[in-house]
Amino acid sequence: MRILVIGGTGLVGNALVRAWAARGAAVAAATYHCHPSPDFRQLDMQVEAAVRAALAETKPDIVAVPAANPHVDYCELHPEETRRVNVAGTLNVARAAADAGSRMIFFSSDYVFDGQKGVYKEEDEVCPINEYGRQKAEAEAGVMAAGPKNLVVRTSGAYGWQWEPKNFVLQIKAKLSAGERMRMAGDLEYNPTAAENLAQVVVELARIEASGIFHVVGSTRLSRYAFAVKAASQFGLDPALLEAVPNASFSSPTPRPKSSSLLTDKVRAAVKTPLWGVDEGLARMKAEEGTWRAYAKRLPALSSIKGK
Repeated sequence: MRILVIGGTGLVGNALVRAWAARGAAVAAATYHCHPSPDFRQLDMQVEAAVRAALAETKPDIVAVPAANPHVDYCELHPEETRRVNVAGTLNVARAAADAGSRMIFFSSDYVFDGQKGVYKEEDEVCPINEYGRQKAEAEAGVMAAGPKNLVVRTSGAYGWQWEPKNFVLQIKAKLSAGERMRMAGDLEYNPTAAENLAQVVVELARIEASGIFHVVGSTRLSRYAFAVKAASQFGLDPALLEAVPNASFSSPTPRPKSSSLLTDKVRAAVKTPLWGVDEGLARMKAEEGTWRAYAKRLPALSSIKGK
């Protein structure tokens, strides 16, 4: 099987690269911000001709697209700019994949829901309350319209090792290691998801040729503050540096779902890979730090283009 992962140096994208490679697939990776090398090719998915050229060269059976601008506040403040990536860029790939006869796997978010219901299944109508969620919902619809064999994976709060330490756990680790205090929302609930586990499940979904929409999230539902406490404890850091506060106390321009847990009955019935809870996910992350660092040193340095 030939795979092209667009966003291959990001958190989820690189976990996918490694998971597919471990199973013997021929994996090509592309990303906006890397130096071209035998491991990665530079690709701006906003340029449809470049997307089509990449697919013509790699001839993938599957094109996986975790690539996005994931910064919700930036999306809220710069909707036109971020739509060129998160919507138009995604649909460039969807059209090119359809024309090339490739299946597409698109990664979406719990933010397509408003958080009022609390727990959502795949068939629930999308009802985003922020720009990032609106962009993901629009992209979902376009990907599904482009090909009946395409797969949309909604996930939430991915964490794990990555080159640019942008995810929640790595931010906590960096700041608490420096003795900094952090305020965390104690009233926003979700299902944090270990990127390694997400990748394993998606690889299995791809193997069984699953299509449509699937929710793939961690098995533990908790607040951002409670998750931060668990992360701090796992890495031997002081949870007393964390303070639970109402989300409304932050000066963010972005409304966030109060409770956006995703029901996973559908994916549990489809695959054998279990969904990890946060205790297992964090323990595995800690145990794999040395392996990750050795892997990361073998790959080209990334540029620091913000938000790409």
